[in-house]
Amino acid sequence: MFTLAVFDMAGTTINDRDEVYRVLREATEREGARYSDDQFQEWMGTEKKWAIRNLLEIGGVEPGEELVEKAWEWFRAELRRAYTENPPVPLDGVEEALRTLRADGVKVGLTTGFSREIADLIFSAMGWRIGDQFDTTATGDEVAAGRPEPFMIQQVMATTGVTDPAQVISVGDTASDVVSAQRAGVTSVGVLTGHLDRGDFERLGADRVLDSAADLPTLLAGAH
Repeated sequence: MFTLAVFDMAGTTINDRDEVYRVLREATEREGARYSDDQFQEWMGTEKKWAIRNLLEIGGVEPGEELVEKAWEWFRAELRRAYTENPPVPLDGVEEALRTLRADGVKVGLTTGFSREIADLIFSAMGWRIGDQFDTTATGDEVAAGRPEPFMIQQVMATTGVTDPAQVISVGDTASDVVSAQRAGVTSVGVLTGHLDRGDFERLGADRVLDSAADLPTLLAGAH
């Protein structure tokens, strides 16, 4: 029986209209980095400053501290502007699903490669708060390393008091979400609301693949 469900944010529970993709890519390409779509996709879902550093290097640009900081500051400012002018919205059915899970006694945690600053901006814009849609959150800048490391999932487990990985199910739309869940020893679920298809998740070894995070209550109800 699952007592904790952990969800990624952008592309899994919220629709940010791919702004984070646009802004992350632009933050590095404006510094001269060039890379393929597949190379870029590998860094989605990871902590964003780390992603910037790696995308610069992959793209042929020496990621010196000053340059990484410059690109990171531009990323933060541009994403804040974009999210303020055009706030993200919940993906269809997700708010209801999160509340259903909590009503059924399943704790809900949200994790993200965003910084706390950006995550709180999103929550404020959407009217989401602890005790309503979710029980706790963890952001990429609050742990030793973001995804694909398992630390955000482990932080959510610690905060909610869930110690058994067998009781945890983790849902996300990127490869790093799946790998993070696998490294944490919890059940991994890929959702098709991002940029990966069913075959991609099957190749990654995801335990389950769902059309949407909104389908999780139905999956868990069938598992009881």
